[in-house]
Amino acid sequence: MLGMNHKGNNLIVRLGEELNYFNSTATKEQIKQQVAEDTEQIILSLTEVKRMDSSGVGVIISLIKFMEGKKVVLVDPQPKIARIFEITRLDQIIEIYPTLDEALIE
Repeated sequence: MLGMNHKGNNLIVRLGEELNYFNSTATKEQIKQQVAEDTEQIILSLTEVKRMDSSGVGVIISLIKFMEGKKVVLVDPQPKIARIFEITRLDQIIEIYPTLDEALIE
C-alpha cells in the first residue's frame, strides 16, 4: 500500500510493508506521477517497510536520478532496513531522518 500527499514543496510517500521485485516498478511510476513542478524533495517514509530487496534500493536510486539534483530523503527506517543502507553505503549519499517533521522543507 502506498500513501502520498504534498506538504509545501515536499512529496511525502508512505511505503507499505514491502518494497521488492514484485512492486518496485509500479511503486516507482506512481511516485514519479505525483511529483509536481514545484516539488523540491521526495520524503520516503520507511516506518512500515519490513522487507526490501535490491529492486527496492533501485527504486530509491532511480528517484534520486529522476529528481535531477533535488532531494530524496528517507524517514524512520526499521533497523533491518537501515542496515541495508549502511551496507551499501547509501546512507552516505541519502539523508536519513528519525522523524517526518525533521525532514520537511518549509
